[in-house]
Amino acid sequence: MIVVIGTGLAGYLFSKEFRKQDANTPLMLLTKSDGYFYSKPLLSTALAYQRTPDQLIMNNLDTMREQLNATILRHVSVFKIDPRHQKIFFLDEQHREHHVVYTKLILANGADPVCIPLQGDGAKDVLHVNQLEDYRIFRDKIAGKKRIAILGTGLVGCEFTNDLIHAGYHVTMIAPDNTVLARLVPAAVGDVLKNAFEKAGVQFYLSVFPIIVQKKKSSYDIVLSNHQKIEADVILSATGIKPNVTLAKTASVKTNVGIVVNSYLQTSDHAIFAMGDCAEVNGEIKMTVAPILQQAKIVAHMMVDKKPVIENIISPIVVKTPLCPVVILPPPKEVMGEWKIETDGMHVKALFYDQKNQLRGFVLSGNKVKEKQAIIQKLIS
Repeated sequence: MIVVIGTGLAGYLFSKEFRKQDANTPLMLLTKSDGYFYSKPLLSTALAYQRTPDQLIMNNLDTMREQLNATILRHVSVFKIDPRHQKIFFLDEQHREHHVVYTKLILANGADPVCIPLQGDGAKDVLHVNQLEDYRIFRDKIAGKKRIAILGTGLVGCEFTNDLIHAGYHVTMIAPDNTVLARLVPAAVGDVLKNAFEKAGVQFYLSVFPIIVQKKKSSYDIVLSNHQKIEADVILSATGIKPNVTLAKTASVKTNVGIVVNSYLQTSDHAIFAMGDCAEVNGEIKMTVAPILQQAKIVAHMMVDKKPVIENIISPIVVKTPLCPVVILPPPKEVMGEWKIETDGMHVKALFYDQKNQLRGFVLSGNKVKEKQAIIQKLIS
């Protein structure tokens, strides 16, 4: 039996690809969530498109069971893998222990929010949105409220900020960085997005850390490292996610930042594969849709003993910030080089060249995003 842990995009995309190759081999998916099929990237644009959490669901659990000819167990907690006997141990909703035996195991259990240390009686009320269930809570909490504080100015923080502004909320962004998207783009691009947000009414508190969250009657005070105090009705933490490696460690497979896999998504145990947000492929973690779809196809082929042809896909990150569109193709982490930047107001073209003057990455904003395909062609040629 093939067992998949996780019913996010990775788990379900693999299962669909596997069924194209093999219609009959028993397939089981285990998940701690509701098991609905939805697109996680749509969570940060749902307000703009006036969609409720339920409207983001593409298929319910029964439909997925039927489509995949699979057993799907939801609301279970997988706590141990025994690789020697190829068993998985989990607890059901009533905390009863069960185990299943696998022939091949796919870890698609995603990533967990990075939690910053906060003091105060309101710290436990800080929200994270990492899946549909979290988003339901977030939408319930912001209903009838106006002031939203977002901790973090990275990709997710920026996308939620844009969506909340569009829906009429007042947004405050708090981060230790000195601009937005600071870990992904040159400051010139971060600053144009920041300026677009400021024009739309976003307030920024940068180069500071939130330290304390104090509960008030119907709101919260956030005390910063510079002793400033900000009042908000709802606080959303968007300080990043980290691959979930806890379960993999019970199987003693190799882990680093993520679960270490080769180009075929195999871990150090050849019966166990990992993909999606939890997998570290040749030193990189791919958290966007296109690479995960490619991974799903690779693992599906491996399940039926077909060695897939692995293509090097170029998949830029499209930041969902219509106030100032941004497209990012980060250069490889190990590559040394420099950015060459052309700026015309909010329209920025930043190209990254290595030490041999080879183009290795780019960032585009404003109307420069139209040049994306032309630049990708240069990278391919």
